[in-house]
Amino acid sequence: MDECFGDIFDLCYNKNMKLSEQIRNCRLCGELPKLVETSIQLGTTPFIIVGESPAKDGWIESKRAFYNTKGNLQASGRVLEKLLNNIGYSIGDIFFTECCKCIIENRKQLEKCSENCKPILLDQLKAIPCKIILTMGLHPTQALLNKKIKRYADYVGKEFDFVITDKKFILLPIYHPSPLNPKGYKANVPIFERLKFIVENMLA
Repeated sequence: MDECFGDIFDLCYNKNMKLSEQIRNCRLCGELPKLVETSIQLGTTPFIIVGESPAKDGWIESKRAFYNTKGNLQASGRVLEKLLNNIGYSIGDIFFTECCKCIIENRKQLEKCSENCKPILLDQLKAIPCKIILTMGLHPTQALLNKKIKRYADYVGKEFDFVITDKKFILLPIYHPSPLNPKGYKANVPIFERLKFIVENMLA
């Protein structure tokens, strides 16, 4: 880890510890269990992936996004790993967090919880060096774009300018990489190729 990245890591880590305390004390969604200790996975990529909400048996247990406690990639993780490998990255490289910080069993709660957690998500995004946000599903996309979305497919793969205070991002919605989702791999391939193009031009 070079000195510059070390400084960024320390800044993100310290910020994350303060946000973890804020998450722990929040009761806007009632008494739902929270994703606290690893509310964000720090990485080295110029992009962050934002999921919808943590699963009970997901990285809240393993402390590694898309891995289970046995150290194996979960089903969605295997699809995402393939997509990332196509453009020269792996899951271990990525920044990752969830839009909702609560563990939600009833999906009807996702929209409200996404709105409740949005200020914390925005603080996380401000603290990291990423300039590209990949939203993985309807609810993080809807919350960040601040608009009701009727057809998620109308937004997937399109680029949106997104600003938090004075920090500019490109927001790029993707399909959830679940093997149960018929669009989880094939429809995401051209989006990840576009991501590669954006990154290469951004770093040029």
